[in-house]
Parts: sequence; C-alpha cells; structure tokens
Amino acid sequence: MLLILLLAAALGGAANALAGGGTFLVFPALLLAAVAPIKANATASLALLPGAVASAWVYRDAVRGISKSFLIAMSVASLAGSLVGSMLLMNTSNNTFSRLVPWLLLMAAAVFTAAPWLRKAAAKLGGHQSLALLVAGQFAVAGYGGYFGAGMGVLMMALYLAASEMDVHTAAGLRTVCAAVINVLAVCIFAWKGAMDYKDGLPMLLAGIAGGYWGALAVKKLNAEGVRRGILIYAWGLTAWFFVRMLI
Repeated sequence: MLLILLLAAALGGAANALAGGGTFLVFPALLLAAVAPIKANATASLALLPGAVASAWVYRDAVRGISKSFLIAMSVASLAGSLVGSMLLMNTSNNTFSRLVPWLLLMAAAVFTAAPWLRKAAAKLGGHQSLALLVAGQFAVAGYGGYFGAGMGVLMMALYLAASEMDVHTAAGLRTVCAAVINVLAVCIFAWKGAMDYKDGLPMLLAGIAGGYWGALAVKKLNAEGVRRGILIYAWGLTAWFFVRMLI
C-alpha cells in the first residue's frame, strides 16, 4: 500500500508540473489506503505542497511586473479565503464530507475539462482591471482551495484573464503565487488541527518532490495536452466510480 501511495504522490507531483490534476491521483489513493476522507484530503495537500511552492519559484520572473500593493492584496485575499475554507473543512464531519466528495470531484473534473475554453473565453473578456472583482473572486476561489482545491488553478486563471489586463504568462505567475499561499496556510491549519496522517504523508511528501522535479524536467519534452487528456479520462472514471459507490 505504501508503494501505491508513493507512486500516486510522485505521479501527482509530476502531473501538477505538466498539466495539473494531481489531486485526482493522490486523494483517492489515500482513501484506498483506508485513510478517513478529511484526513486524506489534508494529507493530499501536504503531499502536493512542494509542487505549489516550486511552481511559484519557477514563475518568479512573471510576477515582477505586478505592483507590490496588488500582489499583497491578492495574497491577503488568498490567506483569508484559505483560512475560511480550511476551517470549514475542519468543522465538517467525515460522513458529510464523504457525501460531498463525488460532487466535489464532478465539479473539479468539469472545470478541468473546460479549462481551455474557460481560458479563451476569459481572455476575450479581459479589459479594464477591476480590483474589487479580483479580490472578491480570489477570496471565493481560495475558500474552495482551502476546502478541497482540485481545479482551483483553472478558476484563478479564468478570473485573472477576465477581470484584468494581464497576459497569460503574468496570470500564470500570479496563479502560482496565490496557489502557494493558499496551500501553505491550509497545510499549517491542518497540521495545527491534527488532521494529517504523517505516517503516510511524509514519505508521500518526498515522493511528490521527486515527481514534481521530474515533471519540471519533462514538461519541455512531453506533450502536456496528452498528459492532460490522460488525467481527464482517469478523473471522469474516478468520479463515476464514486457516484456508483455512493448509490450502492
């Protein structure tokens, strides 16, 4: 079982570096290992955290053109939303969360599927920057990220491209910074509340680092769209399985 968890973490880290969707691999693997749903969600956040921080570092040049005041405002919105979402998760029972998991996976799979169209539509809508809309939208996405998080990167990209004049590269840089802020705070809260399985989580953390490093090296050689399609097939199959299990 540990080998399966390590493989899932490594593939999840690589997937996030290539095309996103690492949560679809790590979270169900932990459930398969009989980890309680909320603890599995929290431990998955720990395993995938290095990839989020590494991505922010890789895109550091992209955010240098963003004003410090705007970056601080978006980071504060990310912290506030992550705090609300994480604390909401900590006050949700395992039974309630188990019933929500199929619907959360369905929403995440749908967002991940629609990602290319969402980005194109958002880019066409981009115009005058609305700070209020960006901050409010970031707070909402961060709340979802603190609670579950799969697909939140797509939502952030759509928000930035629709409500600002940022180009795709700058928006991607801001996304990585905000995602890192959201994930770091969420993991800290989960650790504070004793919601993580360190026995599985720490080895998975190391595997996630290795996978993310491999993914960063492979991103120039592999077809990211092909990887994305493979993750999509798996994500929809996984979502269908959770719904069937819920109905049985």
